[in-house]
Amino acid sequence: MIGIDTSPAMIEQARVRAAEAGVELDLREDDMREFELDEPAALIYCPFWALLHLPSWADRRRAFERVAASLQQGGRFAWNTFAFDHRFAALSDGEHKDKPVPHTVRYSVGDNRIDLILDQGGKSSLWWASKNEWLGLIDVAGLCLEALYSGFDGEPFTDDSREYVFVARRPTS
Repeated sequence: MIGIDTSPAMIEQARVRAAEAGVELDLREDDMREFELDEPAALIYCPFWALLHLPSWADRRRAFERVAASLQQGGRFAWNTFAFDHRFAALSDGEHKDKPVPHTVRYSVGDNRIDLILDQGGKSSLWWASKNEWLGLIDVAGLCLEALYSGFDGEPFTDDSREYVFVARRPTS
């Protein structure tokens, strides 16, 4: 199993946790918009809303193109993200939270972005996309939608769903 991240600190955290669990991983410092695999993969998974850290549609398109080029025929790409709710973001703007680490939420309406300003310094930003934008990325990458769920237990996606779990497939021909 291969894992990539742009953050050396996250790579080290993964290395420690994998060792504690007795799991062997090939961990690489790399960018999801630029990665290359030695051989095509049957599954590429991008968890924890990681695609939301890419600030533009062009960045996401590049990541999807890299994924499509790295999948074997019939291979799957799975990822999760939240279904953005402007009302929740507006109510959260300026709010201080202690978990997972102490931070303040800032909502940038015009940039479709939420910033988590960490008390200890630093910032983590998330740029959201609509369901139709994700479907467009699947299409331009030459993938096909296999499934869309609202959770990891295969819950059906509805108008009230708060999370997307997408599964796309590279065609076999």
